[in-house]
Amino acid sequence: MSPPSPFTVSRVVDAPRALVYLVHVDPVHIARWYGPGGATVLKAEMDLRPGGVHHYGLRTADGTEMWGKQTFKEVVTNERLVYVQAFSNPERGLERHPLAASWPLQMLSTVTFEDAPDGKTKITVSWLPYESDEAGEATFDAARGGMAGGFEGMFANLERYLVDSEATIVHSRLLAAPRALVWKALTDPAQVNVWWGPTGHRNTEVTQDVRVGGEWRFTMIGPGGETYPNLVKYLEVLPEERLVFDHGDFESVHFRSRITLADEGGKTRITLGVVFGDRQARDAVLRFGAVEGGQQTLAKLEAFLQR
Repeated sequence: MSPPSPFTVSRVVDAPRALVYLVHVDPVHIARWYGPGGATVLKAEMDLRPGGVHHYGLRTADGTEMWGKQTFKEVVTNERLVYVQAFSNPERGLERHPLAASWPLQMLSTVTFEDAPDGKTKITVSWLPYESDEAGEATFDAARGGMAGGFEGMFANLERYLVDSEATIVHSRLLAAPRALVWKALTDPAQVNVWWGPTGHRNTEVTQDVRVGGEWRFTMIGPGGETYPNLVKYLEVLPEERLVFDHGDFESVHFRSRITLADEGGKTRITLGVVFGDRQARDAVLRFGAVEGGQQTLAKLEAFLQR
């Protein structure tokens, strides 16, 4: 019996590529759209690197609970994800398909992201049995219609989520530090101004008064010596839980930021949400690397906490 051909499905979605990639790899986003139509995400934990694992749980529309495990083989930011996909249990052990015992134990999945006209993104998903026997390959071959239906529902979920969040950018990271320590790194001027900002940027001329109605003024110096005046006005300050502030220069407000901290077993999940006036304003900063800048900022915070 010859090996089956891959199952491949594509969809063009109305969002920039960097954002579409982000919502595929950040657990905060994944929890809001992942899975077939009508599914609810129970859990999403991701270690995004070759050899790392995305472990997740879903409850389908009929109430069935299903768990999955993806082990990454390739991670090319904004371009490609390659991983071995398997059914799992809540403890990360591999399981057979709950509804089809002959389904391959593992699948090789490739997801690519390409620019499409008018600022849109083409997503292509390819599946192929991985180290499977002939029975598994035959089951896979016979199930192409069902797979197409499942991905149709998932893409519809993704499109709805992108529309619902069209003026926002959200980043999250799980930090190996307690909330009290992370809060201090966010609100102590002697700490936050050491790490805040994308790679290669630093803050000077700083004044900072972290309280409702207080201001944070600083000049950010870019890697080439560029200067960017910043004015932050605090709207909410809830210790160890939430910071909300308007962020702009000294002429206008560019966006509103909401930072939340959640305890996850002694570690801290930091979520940084940025809300713009409209989609056009969001997409303008996406073209200048806002997704990469946000990820770099949280990476600098993680490195600072480790020190």
